[in-house]
Amino acid sequence: MNKSEYWVISRIRDTVENARKRYHSIVWIHFWLTMSRCITGFMLYPYLVIYMTEQLGASAVAAAGAISFPPLIALFFKLWAGNISDRFGRRPVFLYSPLMRFFVLIAMVFATEVWHFYVLLVLNGLCLNLFAPAMHAQIADVVSEEKRMEAYSLNNIAINIGISVGPLLGVAVYQLNPPLIFGAEAIVALLTVWVVYLKIPETLPQSNEQTAVPAKQPVWLGLASHWPLYLLILLTVPIYMVEMQINSTLPLYLKEHFVDYLLVYGILRTVTGVLTAVLQMPITLWSKRWKSTHVIFAGYLLLVGYGLIYGFAPFFWMLVVAECCWVMSDMLLDPRLKKVVSMMAKPQVRARYFSLYDLNLSLGKMTAPVLGSVVLVSYGGQMLFGGLAALLLLTGVFQLLLISRILAVKTKQMPEASEEVG
Repeated sequence: MNKSEYWVISRIRDTVENARKRYHSIVWIHFWLTMSRCITGFMLYPYLVIYMTEQLGASAVAAAGAISFPPLIALFFKLWAGNISDRFGRRPVFLYSPLMRFFVLIAMVFATEVWHFYVLLVLNGLCLNLFAPAMHAQIADVVSEEKRMEAYSLNNIAINIGISVGPLLGVAVYQLNPPLIFGAEAIVALLTVWVVYLKIPETLPQSNEQTAVPAKQPVWLGLASHWPLYLLILLTVPIYMVEMQINSTLPLYLKEHFVDYLLVYGILRTVTGVLTAVLQMPITLWSKRWKSTHVIFAGYLLLVGYGLIYGFAPFFWMLVVAECCWVMSDMLLDPRLKKVVSMMAKPQVRARYFSLYDLNLSLGKMTAPVLGSVVLVSYGGQMLFGGLAALLLLTGVFQLLLISRILAVKTKQMPEASEEVG
């Protein structure tokens, strides 16, 4: 080994060691668990409709309904899911939720009717909706405010690694033996239980832990007292409406402009996953010098650019630019908005705040595919993506005003948070 090779290896080793020490061990555990769960999850979900139609003889409509039904149930479940973690602790949720998923996924291997998947996918979704807010709340429990954005960025990297790797592995496993996909995710669920049992302690704030169960706090948070959270959720729904167009109507739109539209779609999706996995942390560290209001508004403007390019310049290289706008927006908005939610929430309601915050995804899943397909068929892609761009510009302005108010109130309560106020 020459000196230059030794220097490169030493630098890589030092960088990895510094990153390991920078974040709490719980953050890294959740990173690896999230990455594993997303790899197997994205091995499974893109092929569920195909599995139900080919293996069970279901109609395309019935199979699609099995995918769309769980978000509807989750919409109501999220109103109180976070209460479980806030009342009884993070650790019980981390143990029992993946254990239940293990049995659900094993049951999918032996499912023989479409209605079996309606039931099992709902149970699977309920387990995930218990786990995710508890995980985000635990990160806020153990990470200081100044590093929370970085911790949530690591979580976003793990998800995008799953997006990049999972579908390709899913193709190979599906061609080999389709039920193996369910088995792979079941193994990851069981591995999660084992890791949590050995490595993750309870982190529920002590004052809350002593009073949580006797206090019998309300299951869901009232609108009058927590209206900033509900308004923030409403203003983020258009972001997920755009994301759901990517997963639903976008292939149909590309079909109008490209012969090899599936190849184009696959390239664009790969670009977004790889760029996010590689650039998320550098972008997060670089954007730390900006005010939260500036970062969030910039994220909305990038999404406006995404919509305008897709609506009015659907040429391949322009679409690559649009995907870069999407990637930048996702890297800026997701960690920063989660940090704002963690700052808004008092320790005793953190999990409930994150559970409710996830309503934006459920609302996007419920509304975007149907509305998007109707607008696309009736009025065309310019109206669909141009309309989304206009909606994002409007909601971005209101979001800027809302977060300015939220952070101003936070600064009065905690003067050290003044650096976040734009």
